[in-house]
Amino acid sequence: MLPRRDKFSHKGTFGRVGIISGSLGGMTGATYLSSMAALRTGSGLVYSIVPDSLKEVLSIKLTEAIIKPVEDRSTGHFTMDSFQQIIHIIEGGMDAIAIGPGMGVDEERVELVRKILLEYKKPVILDADGINLISLDPTILMDRQGDTIITPHPGELSRLLGVSIGGEIQKERVEYSKLTSNKYNVITVLKGANTLVTDGKEKVYKNNTGNPGMATAGSGDVLTGMITSFIGQGISPYEGAVLGVYCHGLAGDLASRDKGEYGMIARDILDNIPPYSIKKIGGLETQIIEKKGNIQKKYVKKRRILSLKGEYIL
Repeated sequence: MLPRRDKFSHKGTFGRVGIISGSLGGMTGATYLSSMAALRTGSGLVYSIVPDSLKEVLSIKLTEAIIKPVEDRSTGHFTMDSFQQIIHIIEGGMDAIAIGPGMGVDEERVELVRKILLEYKKPVILDADGINLISLDPTILMDRQGDTIITPHPGELSRLLGVSIGGEIQKERVEYSKLTSNKYNVITVLKGANTLVTDGKEKVYKNNTGNPGMATAGSGDVLTGMITSFIGQGISPYEGAVLGVYCHGLAGDLASRDKGEYGMIARDILDNIPPYSIKKIGGLETQIIEKKGNIQKKYVKKRRILSLKGEYIL
């Protein structure tokens, strides 16, 4: 599922992704975490598309990401005046985009997200306020021509479907995840203990990595960046979502060894993506012996270990 890198690749080989996120009022961190997660997960180029008012702080916080400020009429958040610039940026070669972390919600941004979803034909990952914005008119999802991945926690899914969290969604997580995917033609990543990934048809993945320490502000922003990165690198949307969920949980498990579940923050998850989480799924070496007549040949085959702590539900 996680391809080995070609020796003769370049940064364009590993995908160009855009993170459309952020607003004034304490939400610059969401852009930082999603963008850094995409970089740490292997994206060759990450474009942080933000309201113009945020460009200075994010240019300081993000060294490796490319900051793309767009018109915000000095509001500190996206407006409809942002649309043409956003489309120009993402249609200039982006392989996948994420919409939502720290974006904020109002009627103008509902229309902005609607227009981006209809205009952009490649994979889109919707998280946080991206989901809250389309919850006001979820039929937008059915009109999209590209793949859409949504990453709600139970509260966001309850708003999208108009049902209660505890009484319904949490008791029937698999059923409501599949219902959402089938109804809106999306891949659903329902976050929480044993995060679920489903396309609503034959595929449902139940993840077993992760721990309660990951219930901390910004953890979901990291996951968004990871899924966006994998899909932008050419992994299929469903497998990219599964891989992102697995590696995110594994990074959290590794972080908990050092920080403990009480003291863990989102940056600890971020810090455990590259050297440990992704490295650990690089593969197990298996010795294969082929025998043809009197000639015996030995070689080593790499095996991916993604399914060790997850299960596929039929």
